[in-house]
Amino acid sequence: MKKVLALLLAIAVVVAFAAGCNSTNQTPETPTPTPSSDAPNTPDADPVQGNFTDEMKIPYGQDISPDDGADGVPGYFTEREGDHAGSPYFSNIDPYNMTSTDTLTILPKYKTIQQSSEWSCGVAAALTAIDYLGKLGDYDELTLAELRPQGTRPSATTLDEAIAIFDGVGGFELVTSRNFEGEFWLDTIQDFLAEGMPILICWNDWHGHWQVIIGYDTMGTEIESDDVIIVADPYDTTDHNQDGYGVYGAERFIYNFTMYNMFGTDRADNDMLFIAAKPAA
Repeated sequence: MKKVLALLLAIAVVVAFAAGCNSTNQTPETPTPTPSSDAPNTPDADPVQGNFTDEMKIPYGQDISPDDGADGVPGYFTEREGDHAGSPYFSNIDPYNMTSTDTLTILPKYKTIQQSSEWSCGVAAALTAIDYLGKLGDYDELTLAELRPQGTRPSATTLDEAIAIFDGVGGFELVTSRNFEGEFWLDTIQDFLAEGMPILICWNDWHGHWQVIIGYDTMGTEIESDDVIIVADPYDTTDHNQDGYGVYGAERFIYNFTMYNMFGTDRADNDMLFIAAKPAA
């Protein structure tokens, strides 16, 4: 009898051990992220999931180059074709409808546009700032490009040429890396935004690119390593929501704020190039 009881006990232990292995040592199934039910170009009610409408887009005027640009190329790709609502890789926000908080300073309802050529990021960036400041009128990307000293010749827009666009439209007060007194740093960005001034920046993104800083969040801490900037990006093709906005670590950006001698060897023509604009008094 004892042998029978011992055998039954051994079997029970083995069964319990096997059951325990199956229940506790199994790798739990990783849940698959559930994408938003909203398709690109449809409203998304959750602001942390991004805005896939086009309410933030400035209407297009004349296309500088129909065969390239971030606005789409016939037969190759269309604008927003790379959108992925509910992307598991990018945390999308809705800068167009965001407002300032205790930690965030942002220019609300700042509209965007995607550049219509591979070289006109500076022109498109200026266009969004001019539109935000209420002076775009009948100008479009092409007619603003014509205000550059080199006009519509396909080439990068220098700081002086970007300034020429604002001067050509007229009615602006500009603070630039040409006339700024002091050191441009992260607190400078916050100060300009607090005055309602879009900040055009030219840096080594895309091997040389103009964007516009429209937001800054300190995240409520004393350190700067967790600060973020929000930009209006005229070549916004890589974050699964081509709404025309991007988000970067502020400290990482400031240490990469250079053009690495793309515009010659003069540091004033390459490092920390910016234009902060507001309507003239």
